[in-house]
Amino acid sequence: MKIIKALSLIYILTIAVIAQQNATVSGTLIDEGQIVANQKIRLVTQNETFETATDQNGNYRFENIANGTYLLVYNNKQASVTVENGAVSVANLADVVVISANTTQTIDEVAKSINIIDGQEMRDRADFTLAETLRTIPGFRVQQLGGFGRTATIKTRGLRNQDTALLIDGIRFRDAASITGDASAFLSDFTLTSVSRVEVLRGSGSSLYGTNAIGGTIDFQTPKPQSGFHGQIGGAAGGYGLGRFRGNISDGTTDGKFGFNLGVSRTVYTKGIDGEDDAHNTNFQSRIEYNPFTKTNISTRFFVSDAYVRLNSSPNTAFTSPFPSNANIIEARPGVNFAFDANDPDNFQKSKFFNGQVVLTQIISDDLVFQGFYSGLKTSRKNTNGILGAGFQSASTSIFDGTIQTANGHLNWTPNRANQITFGYEFEHEKYGNDGFTPSGAGNFSTRAFQSSNTFYAQDLLKFFGDRLQIAGGFRAQFFSLKTPEFSLNNAPYSNVKLENPAAAYTFDGAASYFFEKTGTKIRAHVGNGYRVPSLYERFGTFYSSFGTPSFVALGNPNLQPEKTIAFDGGIEQNLFDNRAKLTAVYFYTKLIDTIGYGNAVSNIGTTPRPFGGYLNTKGGIARGAEFSGQVKPTGSTDIFASYTYTNSDQRVPQVSRTSFIETLGIPKQQFTLVATQRFKRAWVNFDFLATSDYLAPIFSSQNFNTYVYRFNGNRRADLTAGYTFPLKGEKMNLRVHGTVENLFDYEYYENGFRTLGRNGRVGVSLGF
Repeated sequence: MKIIKALSLIYILTIAVIAQQNATVSGTLIDEGQIVANQKIRLVTQNETFETATDQNGNYRFENIANGTYLLVYNNKQASVTVENGAVSVANLADVVVISANTTQTIDEVAKSINIIDGQEMRDRADFTLAETLRTIPGFRVQQLGGFGRTATIKTRGLRNQDTALLIDGIRFRDAASITGDASAFLSDFTLTSVSRVEVLRGSGSSLYGTNAIGGTIDFQTPKPQSGFHGQIGGAAGGYGLGRFRGNISDGTTDGKFGFNLGVSRTVYTKGIDGEDDAHNTNFQSRIEYNPFTKTNISTRFFVSDAYVRLNSSPNTAFTSPFPSNANIIEARPGVNFAFDANDPDNFQKSKFFNGQVVLTQIISDDLVFQGFYSGLKTSRKNTNGILGAGFQSASTSIFDGTIQTANGHLNWTPNRANQITFGYEFEHEKYGNDGFTPSGAGNFSTRAFQSSNTFYAQDLLKFFGDRLQIAGGFRAQFFSLKTPEFSLNNAPYSNVKLENPAAAYTFDGAASYFFEKTGTKIRAHVGNGYRVPSLYERFGTFYSSFGTPSFVALGNPNLQPEKTIAFDGGIEQNLFDNRAKLTAVYFYTKLIDTIGYGNAVSNIGTTPRPFGGYLNTKGGIARGAEFSGQVKPTGSTDIFASYTYTNSDQRVPQVSRTSFIETLGIPKQQFTLVATQRFKRAWVNFDFLATSDYLAPIFSSQNFNTYVYRFNGNRRADLTAGYTFPLKGEKMNLRVHGTVENLFDYEYYENGFRTLGRNGRVGVSLGF
């Protein structure tokens, strides 16, 4: 894992002076001790790009380079190159990230806590879902309730599921039809079909990325097409009925004007944990890059997912009369005091999403660049349940549809090399739809709700003292407007409510870092507001009652204020042994100032009553703790990353009524991760391990309709992967064979009472060309 590290990419440059004003830049490209052959590299400015490729010995050459400052770019790494009167100087090469400032920065310029998981690490671990990839990030609590395809959640730094934002190529992805308007409902549908890397920002990011970016932000980045035809096709098979196919192709013109990527994957589990937990997922991705002019780029990206999963009933209590009080914590014992998730043969979910993006980048001048994008996102979930399964169940079908359309435009102005200013505008429109059906038709209903917003934002990046001091500041203001919701009955709620523009969201963000070059030490601090926009369900939510006279019963509140938080983190990084080791320590603190909760006794909305309670603004809790991590590279073929996170997260009031526990549910206080990779020329072995302390989780009892708090043991999951790459036709093609053992130690644990996979294996093979 590459965690805020300056990469040890060595360039041996041989400079030949061509003329007083021009130079030839040539040398040998060596990456971490290995010669990089047949690799395209670029020398770029805002106005022009020079491209060449290394030969079979890693040699490259740029001819007739005029005076100026350039970037030497290789994959996601770059170095500053200066040509002056025929003399060439090259700065240290460093990895490049986007998520820290929503613009390109080298690792050395980043003043925030970030993580990078590149494609090589994902291949070494043989991951095939985004949730799997993220589980070793410091401060991330990743849960999946019942195996592949089922609900996956991320709690960042002791916060809630809805406090982590998900991006695709820097553009928000979320479900407008979910209760809290975040991406959790579709997190399990993200398989690694066509991904170049995943960047993670830990800490507040709302001034950059808007709603939900309270505790962290994840950017799922797709690869840019390269010239020449190449691709990969592969598959895997394993325990629990696993079968997976994945294929990618890419092509582009030699002049770099046009290129495309296409990727498709199909993942199937025919058995799952209880033998009947079948699930399948199909992902399709595409990216097209077109450069009609030297200063113009048009990029289009498409991401389509189609998933199906059989669902089990939720865990239940297993008490004998008399029932215990819920005032005490219960030590979880499966089959004794709780029943884990049970098979439900006629309960399943179908989910789909389509995300299309068009991005225009126009270089106006050497110091001014415009970028604009349009994103259309359509999400759909269909839940069907019959009368079979544990307990009493009625037959019904519910459909949740969400649509979000976003248009954004901003300018990046660089008045000098030490200052970059961004200012922009964004319009967003979202739609919520819910339809319900019953076999008799008596319970059929439909609802629609709408919300729009206008956003203005700005950011300033500053560098001082030879780039050793980095300062970033940002501001964002979002203003909302609502439209009268639509219901399938005439006597609908909210019909007589005057919809005034609800409260706006304002956020500020600041970060600073200083690098002590002599000792290799960086100190940094980051403080900022986060916010979450009230979802359309929280504003206009209802439930449909067919008892007596059919009616919609209101739960929502259109006048809700956005959630607001304040967060701080500060840390230190220490580079050791010529950058072969990096140690990091970070303290974090987040306070949920204003949140949205549910009250049993709430006020009416105009003439609309809420007899069964509803949503209201309330105060939230706090989360604080520390993250410690170390990245060590003892040899050129060994990578070791380890982290330890301590989290203390508390609520202002208990999350379960009639209890006194303020400790946040679902959050272990301690978490340890380890990722180690050893390469042996064409072979590799990867070991990753995750261990957590115990945690509290609620279980609802169908026996007496109370909720109880249980203490569950933490997990101890270890995965082992090994593989070998066979060269074919020289180096033009390769055959990659690998095998993985999941849950190597066969440790039994439960996620909130749901079963997890035992020890199982899979094998895979892929052909690259």
